[in-house]
Amino acid sequence: MALSYVSYTANGSTNQFAVTFNYIQQADVHVYLNGVEDTSFTFVNDALIQTSTTPANGVVVKVARITSTTVRTVDFQDGSVLTESDLDTSANQNFFTVQENFDR
Repeated sequence: MALSYVSYTANGSTNQFAVTFNYIQQADVHVYLNGVEDTSFTFVNDALIQTSTTPANGVVVKVARITSTTVRTVDFQDGSVLTESDLDTSANQNFFTVQENFDR
């Protein structure tokens, strides 16, 4: 079972698909239709995306998380207050990138 993506087979009548994994920010979620990225999809809510067009019957829809490995989501500073939110976000960035590498 994949940890960082979910795949659907389109039925030709729906263009909304569930995001079944956690992510840090919406920009980390990507959608592919038969391997081609759909950069115009939108979020209906935090757990549901809508593709820019309705995929034809049989099209493979992949909703995937790609967490940045080049930019730290949280940059801790000397003398700043450590918050649970910042610590969780930093830990999640590491955790999610490990999951994504495992799925590859």
